[in-house]
Amino acid sequence: MTADDGGEMESLPSEILSAIFTLAADEDVLFHHALPDIDGIHPGEAINALQRRSYSTKKSIILTCKTFHRVGYELLFHCLFFNGPSKISGLCADGGLSASTSPLIRTVVLTPESATALSTVIRHCPNLEIMVMSFPASSSARTIHTLNLNVPVSSLSKLIWMALMMMIIPPLGAAESITLTLPHLTQLSLYGNTAQFLEQTLNWTLPSLRFLSLNTFQSDILPVLDVHGSKLILLDVTCSHPIAMDLVLQRCPSLETGQMMHDNVRDVGLHGLSLAFTAVKKDGPSQLSLLDSMIRRANDSNFIAVLDKAKFPKLATVRVLSPNVLTALEKNGGPENAPPNEYGYIDELEDGYKRWERWWDTCYKAGVKLEDCTGGVLGVLPVEEEEDAQEDEDEDEDEDEDEDLSWEYEVPPMEQEDTSGVGELRKLIEECRRMELERDTF
Repeated sequence: MTADDGGEMESLPSEILSAIFTLAADEDVLFHHALPDIDGIHPGEAINALQRRSYSTKKSIILTCKTFHRVGYELLFHCLFFNGPSKISGLCADGGLSASTSPLIRTVVLTPESATALSTVIRHCPNLEIMVMSFPASSSARTIHTLNLNVPVSSLSKLIWMALMMMIIPPLGAAESITLTLPHLTQLSLYGNTAQFLEQTLNWTLPSLRFLSLNTFQSDILPVLDVHGSKLILLDVTCSHPIAMDLVLQRCPSLETGQMMHDNVRDVGLHGLSLAFTAVKKDGPSQLSLLDSMIRRANDSNFIAVLDKAKFPKLATVRVLSPNVLTALEKNGGPENAPPNEYGYIDELEDGYKRWERWWDTCYKAGVKLEDCTGGVLGVLPVEEEEDAQEDEDEDEDEDEDEDLSWEYEVPPMEQEDTSGVGELRKLIEECRRMELERDTF
């Protein structure tokens, strides 16, 4: 950023600067009610990395100039991340939670165990929306046989996200009959041996559940989907046993995204894709062309999801199942190039040929064969085979003409043989006469 750019930025209203800084510091992600899931990283590790990156950005902003410091200072208090007990105690002792800064706090992430300081932080944060606690309790006595978490449901009336990580679950005993009603819970993530916990969720009431993530040894997830699957939008399942996808889809009619690891899938068929390799319409922006553009982007997202080797390590073939795609490619002579817009710019996401190149390169790097509906390589069109055949016929005709020109005289016709036997009889009679004359001379 040049000096002139900096001067123009300083002249902007505080509201605009605050909005720019908020986006630059990833606060839209940090304030999202669902914890981030980055490339398969555990949500706790992901939010740790995001918090550190966000703090580094905020610190750079407030050190730029006085105007940026004045506007961006409050961003430092939007999200508090503590990775040591002394940090919480120091914040409380130094008076960091003042009347002007405490209302700014919206997210608190706690990794250590510090009960007194924790109570102080919560008491001073009237607008707290997100709270994460990760207590390994490695120093707890082995004699503890009862763990009591006292969280009144009335104080969590707006709870919309809950994540539980239980590697070893003891028998619930008398607690098996407990039923819960969480009307605002929208996302639930479970990790580890959660078979018994999943059984308990069958009696729970979760009307707002839309996102379900299961990383478990429990393979029978169908009973859970029978109860809570009707309104699910995203289902992410990782388990060591095969899952009947047809039964899963029957129980999740509203499902938009499915993420399931499968070690044995080798071939995947893709329906649709009728717009993937065609050019954008030339009638200008319209509601129909916008819908086509959204469909093309959805095709790209689905294709990338299919080629995830982490979920399908044995994937060998991706086949485009629609014969209409092959017909359109044959008619157009291959994938179509998108025309440039009024500014001479070509959008690669709307270019059928560029999409085919991206898909081909992606499959090649992953060691996956990209096929059309006939099982042939997508891109080797039947029209090309017909042209090759026509070229072969032309070559044969040229060879015939060359052979005709090489003969300089007319070949005489062969004598026809007599098949009636008269000639043989005449020869026999002449032979008899000759023998008779020779006999008379002696």
